Amino acid sequence: MILFGKPVADKIFEELQSKPKPAGKFVAIQIGANPVSSFYVEKKRKIAQMLNVDFELVNISENSASNLTEKIAMLNSDPSVKSIMVQIPLPEGFDREQIAAKIVNEKDVDGFSYIIGKEDSIYFPPTVLAIDELLNFYNISKEDKKILIVGEGFLVGRPLHHFWQTKKLDSEILKKEDSNYFEKLKSADIVVLATGAGLKLSDDNFKEHAVVIDASTVSENGAIKGDAQINDPSMVSIAPVPGGVGPVTIAMLFKNFFN
Repeated sequence: MILFGKPVADKIFEELQSKPKPAGKFVAIQIGANPVSSFYVEKKRKIAQMLNVDFELVNISENSASNLTEKIAMLNSDPSVKSIMVQIPLPEGFDREQIAAKIVNEKDVDGFSYIIGKEDSIYFPPTVLAIDELLNFYNISKEDKKILIVGEGFLVGRPLHHFWQTKKLDSEILKKEDSNYFEKLKSADIVVLATGAGLKLSDDNFKEHAVVIDASTVSENGAIKGDAQINDPSMVSIAPVPGGVGPVTIAMLFKNFFN
């Protein structure tokens, strides 16, 4: 089975369109011109237009860390701004946790405050919500399943593991240095790929009838790809890249904005 994200996202957008539009702007900050960042910023701009949300894109030079700090401070204090998000991935030299700490909780629509453990965080990270909702939408139970998260990254691996642990699920992070890496991979019922490294995994790397949620995004020769290429979706269910987690993540981002 292919777990397409579009029907999940469409359901969320339909719900949001029936709600009153919140007052205030949605501000996205992009640092530099990373193609993956540009791809997702443009997706968000189009969704904002569809939902009639006032969207503003702020571009910051890769050499202007101080400008970023100043801009976030200005947006924090601007009453016309409801939400602030900084597009990931970031160029070298920018510290994600330091940036995350500077966005006030009530405008932190990307859930950075949850990721770094700030007190009174308001929003869960959209990718975490998207992966959970994608499984719910396709009636894939997480209870009594062995769940493996490949990668312990800032946006997906660590916060998703924490989120599922609070729900008492059997979730484990698989690290690249694990000696029995491929044995663990093949024993899991649900696998979330979140390395961001563009691994070349195929059907043979997973348990028969496993569910694979590919949440990696890498740019390769101008195309956005993930970690896995599943050739037989009757044997291994897959949320592909693109078209799987991505659309739901953007939908959850705007659901945070509407809340």
